[in-house]
Amino acid sequence: MRVRIAAVAAAAALGAAGAAMAQTSATPVLNGTVGPGFTISLKDSKGHKVKTLKAGTYKFQITDKGDIHTFDLVQKTGGKFHKELASDTFTGKKTVTITLKKGKWEYYCAVHPTEMFGFFTVN
Repeated sequence: MRVRIAAVAAAAALGAAGAAMAQTSATPVLNGTVGPGFTISLKDSKGHKVKTLKAGTYKFQITDKGDIHTFDLVQKTGGKFHKELASDTFTGKKTVTITLKKGKWEYYCAVHPTEMFGFFTVN
């Protein structure tokens, strides 16, 4: 009986450790917002403006609050990447997983690129 209890306890401990490891290796989430006015932002999970990130894979959760804006992501240096994450006819929420490589990056509205933009660096 004691052996069974010890085996069950050991299995439970291993399961908890595995769950904790899975949580720490989860894909980081970045929150992008565009509209409804002439605003665009990209924040980390703590609500801080994204300025620098480590190279790797991220989930971009985009909230588009205006059907006249886009949320585009482009790598300015270090590679060739461009993707429209939300179109000018879309409103709502969308999640896109992207692998970011080292370099300078820009997010912007393609309809209003000189008014609505932001930058961050990937190291």
